[in-house]
Parts: sequence; C-alpha cells; structure tokens
Amino acid sequence: MDLIKLLIYVYIAFFVLAGINHFLNPQFYEPLVPKFIPFPQLTHQLTGVIEIVAPLFLLTKYRKEVAIFMIIFLVLIYVANLYVWVNNLPYGNRYFSNIQHFYRFLLQIAYIFITYLIYRYE
Repeated sequence: MDLIKLLIYVYIAFFVLAGINHFLNPQFYEPLVPKFIPFPQLTHQLTGVIEIVAPLFLLTKYRKEVAIFMIIFLVLIYVANLYVWVNNLPYGNRYFSNIQHFYRFLLQIAYIFITYLIYRYE
C-alpha cells in the first residue's frame, strides 16, 4: 500500500471519529458555534454528520469532488476556531494562548494540505 492510500485511510478514520465525537460530547461543540449562526445544536450536529459521511466518499469514484468539498468545509469550520480565538472562549474547559491558537491554525492548514494531496492522488 502506498503512503497516500494509507494517508486516506487515516484521514477518514480521524474525521469519522471526530464526527462521532460531535454526538458523544455535544457540550464541547455547541459553545464553539459562532453566535451569528442560528441553531447551534443543529449546526454542530450537521458538522458531525458531514465529518462522518463525506470522508467515506474518498474511497469512491467521487474522491476528487469530495476532496474539494472537504477543503471548502475545512475553511468554513475554521470560522468557529477563529471565533473562539478572537472571543477568547474555551475549548471545552481549557483556554488556549495565542500561540496555541496559532498552532491550531497551522494544524488546519495541514488538514487542508493533506486533503489537497488526496485530491491530487491518482
């Protein structure tokens, strides 16, 4: 198995588990939804469903389309992280320093880059 194929499986597992966590720990996610977005519970649940379902389609003939969708999705959900950073809100019961938020931003860039690698994979 080549490295990108392995990366795809790890990527899928990561997002499926993250999506499931939206339902196991909803109290963590609801406060992260920016106040200007209505229906925070529904919003984070929809995010969880997308994180569970969309990556599974990376194993189908729609891999490129789903990778583009995931890149857009990753950019959009970073709005919640930016909201937490700007408003100095906690992640669960923990507050991040500016440098930790910056590292979280770099991590989001890494997710987007990995998704781009998956997009480019033949």
